Amino acid sequence: MFVRIAMQCFFDSCSEADSFAAGTKTFGIFSSTTNEPNLSIHIHECCEIFLCISGGKSFLIDDRVYDVKDGDLFIINQFEAHKVSPAPDVSFERYIMHVHPTFLYSNSSGSVNLSDCFYRESGRNRISLTPSEAREMKELFDSLRTDYGYGDELYKKIRVLEILLMVNKLFGTHGEGIIQNTQHHRVVQLAIDYINNNYSQELTLDNIAKSSYVSVNQLCRLFSRYCGTTVAKYIISKRITEAKKLLGEGKSVTDTAFMCGFNDYANFIRVFKKTVGVPPGKYKNSV
Repeated sequence: MFVRIAMQCFFDSCSEADSFAAGTKTFGIFSSTTNEPNLSIHIHECCEIFLCISGGKSFLIDDRVYDVKDGDLFIINQFEAHKVSPAPDVSFERYIMHVHPTFLYSNSSGSVNLSDCFYRESGRNRISLTPSEAREMKELFDSLRTDYGYGDELYKKIRVLEILLMVNKLFGTHGEGIIQNTQHHRVVQLAIDYINNNYSQELTLDNIAKSSYVSVNQLCRLFSRYCGTTVAKYIISKRITEAKKLLGEGKSVTDTAFMCGFNDYANFIRVFKKTVGVPPGKYKNSV
């Protein structure tokens, strides 16, 4: 007797959703209302759509820090290290969808490329939705919880394509905003710029602080406050992000380690595997 099983779309964690999307070359979704203050800076194997319903504070994506407001939608590709920070004592409701690039390309047409929003020349990551747009997007995500019975997998694929079409369309009509340029925010931006321009060299807190015109203690305090992570963790994420790009371009593991500021080859192997989940050699062969 044939027993039909509904297609699973939602998973218990962000990493499980990403692993499923990467393994099946499709998509996976995670949603939560839990405030998790220990979310770390990370990168994924897939592209990501992040919808904040409520309770967001700031979002660090690559070299930008965004203020997060209710109804903000963020687009992140697999090369952009990121970390979201929730507001304290508030329900942090969000939807996160991981989509494998293969799914994007295989479902695009000659006139519509679903990957456009993820690999944008402008570098924009945020769309501030109107209340009606946010409701529509949330309803599309919630529709993926439904068991449609006959044709369940196709119905859910259609809903995901609707989300991707909506995101790409909105990205062409909305602007974005970066966190306000107060003096404290400027200190953080100067530090990020210095790290991004010198990640292949030896980096010290003293040099980074001097580039931002503050003391080391003040730099660490402001960086942690506005980015939700430490300077050291940001440096590692930047180096690993660049390493993934170089390995994808065909560079050797040894050259990649040197070009990304890892003077210790063994340490590069260890940090890359811990961050990405596989050794750099295996990652290079996979891409």
